[in-house]
Amino acid sequence: MINRLLLPFKQSKLLNTIFLSNIFISFHYSLIIYVNSTFLNNFFSETQVSSLYVIGSIVNTLLLLYASRILEKIGIYKFAIYCIFIEFFSTLGLAITSTPFLIGLYFLIHLIAISLLLFNMDVFIEIVSKDDSLTGSIRATYLTVANITIVIGPSIVALLLYKNNYSLVYIASCMFLVPLYYFFKRLKSVKNPEVKHIKIKETISEYIKNKNLFNILVSNFLLQLFYAFMVVYVPLYLEKYIGFSWSEIGLMFTIMLLPFVFFELPIGEMADEKYGEKEFLTVGFIVMGLTTLFLSFITAKVFWMWATLLFITRIGASFVEISSESYFFKQVHPDKSDVISFFRMNRPISFIIAPILATITLQFVPFQYIFILVGALMIIGTKYSLALTDTK
Repeated sequence: MINRLLLPFKQSKLLNTIFLSNIFISFHYSLIIYVNSTFLNNFFSETQVSSLYVIGSIVNTLLLLYASRILEKIGIYKFAIYCIFIEFFSTLGLAITSTPFLIGLYFLIHLIAISLLLFNMDVFIEIVSKDDSLTGSIRATYLTVANITIVIGPSIVALLLYKNNYSLVYIASCMFLVPLYYFFKRLKSVKNPEVKHIKIKETISEYIKNKNLFNILVSNFLLQLFYAFMVVYVPLYLEKYIGFSWSEIGLMFTIMLLPFVFFELPIGEMADEKYGEKEFLTVGFIVMGLTTLFLSFITAKVFWMWATLLFITRIGASFVEISSESYFFKQVHPDKSDVISFFRMNRPISFIIAPILATITLQFVPFQYIFILVGALMIIGTKYSLALTDTK
């Protein structure tokens, strides 16, 4: 397995630079992704927090529709550098201001900038990847490198938030963008991809005509919807309703995220060499769905019970994540920036749909039953994973 992990690093120096860059962007993101909703809840109601995610994600979606035009006009390198600077100052703004209006504004800018930065990372890795037969391994290594930092992130948050001082978390997050900028300077020589502009009707038509693309798009959307619910509402639920402190939540989330480190690399390898992605997607959705349903019936403040159940949900999510990434990029050429952009719109769209569904659901049922909705949606995902033509 170690040899398989190291194999993508032997492809090129540029690919290694992207892997190293991924460490810093992941540390930056992992420190704040789970604290954002509880931080915002100090200034806004839960409905207003949901609204901020919806507004930012709508803007994200629109910008991703035009991402290929931005790439064509200023190039992949400048696009990425601009995103780093904007993300740096928006995150810094969250650390130093206490005015609700400015906090809302900086948060919206952060949501937009980080989404575009992650899109640029996707394009970079597709450009410099040379061997299509290693797509699963490259994606698995890329995600594993990111997930190791994401596992560590909540533990750092637990230390920084011991006095409930969110500013320290955002400042620490900001600092990881500085080395990221210097690593990105090594990517200046990367040639701009031949871009294809998104024409909504034509791009949707391409997904509809290719049933495999459509089914993997829906599968990935359901995964992103799961993440959106978990990122926004689980921290709020655990802190506000169950009564855990952030020192407990941070450790719990570190345990919860370990499956992304343990499973994605071997699953990527097995998908490349033996089984294909279909089986792993289906098993992942079943595990995610059943375990998330069960969360609705746990209201006790028992650390290891919550940590174990959340850990199991991420076993399923890790299966779905690497399988959907690997399957999609086996179907798509790097110059299909329109198709890739549309696929990446799953994330901002999920952050539109999840808060809307949550807000409507919470009008009729207590907070805990939101997990029944999420679990049911994950089980529906098996319909789309089973419809895929397997790669093995």
